[in-house]
Amino acid sequence: MNPISSFSITAHKLGHRFGKHIALSNLEFHVTPNEHVVIRGNNGSGKSTLARILAGHLSCTDGLVTWTDLNSMAVSEDDVSLTTMFSGPSSTLHPALTIREILSFHETFRNWWPGFEPFVWLKQGGLMNSLDTPFAQLSSGMKQRVELTLALGTDCGLLVLDEPCANLDAHGIAWYREQLEWVNEKTTLCICSNDRAEDHLEPSQVITL
Repeated sequence: MNPISSFSITAHKLGHRFGKHIALSNLEFHVTPNEHVVIRGNNGSGKSTLARILAGHLSCTDGLVTWTDLNSMAVSEDDVSLTTMFSGPSSTLHPALTIREILSFHETFRNWWPGFEPFVWLKQGGLMNSLDTPFAQLSSGMKQRVELTLALGTDCGLLVLDEPCANLDAHGIAWYREQLEWVNEKTTLCICSNDRAEDHLEPSQVITL
């Protein structure tokens, strides 16, 4: 299967409401393919909401967001959710499946990046002794490393990470940074950060909420 081409993203008067609560309002920005974008804001600023919208996991209630591939073809919202990868506090994996089973299931419907070796990354992340442990029994940092392995290792047109270092210790952060360097420029990358430098590399664009 051919690799998925990187997406560009355009937001026009983008907003989102949860009932009477306004989470986002009147956002305007454009992201070009293979950009490394940081979405910066304090807690409650709407970063996680925007992350879910960009990844196709949530439809905006106001305005418009469009995704376009390298051939200038519009990508439908339904297809966006199938060709992006997302990791954040609102994401989770099946609690009863082991790490090994999660990888096997994931491989049935998504492709890894060429040259990616998931078990090498898991070994570097200190997870090789936990491959047959159910996801629910892992620590928060171990869960984060499994989710980041899937997100960073999967061929996608857009990778959205929401506070990726939130549950990681110093070793986990160093591991994440090494993997982020590897995937950088392979795809369009949007990282939501509460002003934590370890979450991202040098960005080409900063969107402040």
